[in-house]
Amino acid sequence: MRGLQPENAEKRSVLHDRIASIFFFILALLVMGESGRLSLGDVHNPGPGFVPFFLGLSIAVLSVLCFLLPDREVAAGMQWGRWEGEKMILYIFGGLIIYLLLLQVIGFFIDTFLLLVYLMKLSGEKGYKRNLVVSAVTVITLYVVFYKLLKIPFPPGMLRV
Repeated sequence: MRGLQPENAEKRSVLHDRIASIFFFILALLVMGESGRLSLGDVHNPGPGFVPFFLGLSIAVLSVLCFLLPDREVAAGMQWGRWEGEKMILYIFGGLIIYLLLLQVIGFFIDTFLLLVYLMKLSGEKGYKRNLVVSAVTVITLYVVFYKLLKIPFPPGMLRV
């Protein structure tokens, strides 16, 4: 069986990137359309459709940029079908499922801390000191900004933390 020539692999990968860009552009239009049905409000008094609309707009802009300017070097270097990459996706997905299941049990802050440590370890970070520090700083920042300043409640869990 003949392998793909490098230029054909690059064209094929760019085609896949463009198809994905079209998919995300359509998805963004759907999100913007549905959030437009809700009240957008304004910057000083945002409505329920404000954040979804602008997230959809951001996705639309990024998908147009990815369609028009594909990264040919990254696309040519991709090696889809390698089991290591697929295993990593399964590990990340499994970690997110466990995160969702534990969210109501142990609460947002502890659960998020554990998820961040897990994801950093998966990404190849050696040791635990940096993982623990970065995760703790992230959770403390989330606590201060969202819980204390913006008064947004998070699920406390059974431990009430």
